[in-house]
Amino acid sequence: MAVPQAAARQGGIRAAWAAADAFPALSAAGFFWSHPEEGLRVAAFGVAARHEGVSPRAVLDVPIDWPEGAPEPPGPWFGAIAFDPARALGAAWDGFAVGRWTLPETLAWSRSGRHYVATFGDGCERRLASALRAAKTQPHPAAPNTARLVVRPGDRERWHALVNRALEEIRAGSLDKVVLARALDVEAEGPLDTGSILARLEERNPGCRTFLLRGDDGSAFLGATPETLCRIQGSTLRTEALAGSARPGAAAELLGSQKDLREHRWVVDHLTFALQGLATDEQHPREPAVRAFANVLHLHTPIRARLLPGRSVADVVAALHPTPAVGGVPAAHALSFLADHEDLDRGLYAGLVGWVGLGRAELAVALRSAVVRGSRARLFAGAGVVEGSSAEAEWAETALKSRALLDALEVSQSPREAFAREGTA
Repeated sequence: MAVPQAAARQGGIRAAWAAADAFPALSAAGFFWSHPEEGLRVAAFGVAARHEGVSPRAVLDVPIDWPEGAPEPPGPWFGAIAFDPARALGAAWDGFAVGRWTLPETLAWSRSGRHYVATFGDGCERRLASALRAAKTQPHPAAPNTARLVVRPGDRERWHALVNRALEEIRAGSLDKVVLARALDVEAEGPLDTGSILARLEERNPGCRTFLLRGDDGSAFLGATPETLCRIQGSTLRTEALAGSARPGAAAELLGSQKDLREHRWVVDHLTFALQGLATDEQHPREPAVRAFANVLHLHTPIRARLLPGRSVADVVAALHPTPAVGGVPAAHALSFLADHEDLDRGLYAGLVGWVGLGRAELAVALRSAVVRGSRARLFAGAGVVEGSSAEAEWAETALKSRALLDALEVSQSPREAFAREGTA
């Protein structure tokens, strides 16, 4: 079936909306977004229009006839951008695209407990009634499904070799930092229920953005990421540096770690430098604070600025992505090193995911994430390597960052047992 492409029709794409009694079940959602701390949930169903491309600029020019006086929805375009848009995604990412932006047929959202539904495209008024009925349908609890971590022989040895290779490049002066990632595979006895996974991620990670992006083949890319690339409302731009990690309870150690503070400073410098020419009145604290999430602590610096006239989320994405928090320093050398040596199809992992609209956007860095296909899931976790890093410490950091998803996938071992089987205890 042909997918409608984004096109500016005279009068724009039609839209209708109504208040709803409940939030719909997620089993058929093509996109999901949740930030419990802010009381926001978003779910998108069907495809009214689609744009294949890395930059969201084209969809920002598509007029939508949003009813006057209606509550402003998130988006209404949602999508994702790969970590390295210059590279093909690889076979592990069949059904996804390097860059894709979709306007749904139906968009449901909740703000602070109030529910809304909108429909887009031809026949939107007629479809609104059925969308409201669907919003009342609550999901049936998924049957218990035991999952296990698949241990691949030689993974730890390959990781040690990769980290040591990176340290050689750092000592030679061609790199200051490179963020290396690895994959963990999980198998279940039956199909993994994405709705249940999302519910557990939401409940246990209220400070994160829980997300799902559905592939054309029904597979799902999902996670609960702590890091936001940008939030835009009118001319107000917010971004953040989130780099430097430690286990829960080690805040003082993290704030005193010169290695982590140096990593963090590179990200702050990258963001503030990249915003020059895009924004003015940039403000951020002189020193980072510690942000605590369910399984890990991070150094955090919020950054606020005012976009210059004529600038949009497309310009911000082009300037900021990828940051040194997921790539490295210098950026071009780090990306080249990863392409040559990491031997991992990152695809959308460490890329961007979220929603955009005219004068508003929220895009997160797709961390703490996994691709789910049937009864299998592939998790991704990374760690920054700088002078003074060790393969053992960075391996343990990736294990720490994997805990939230292993828990949400209900791996039969406890996280400690799972990591012990990998040799990380």
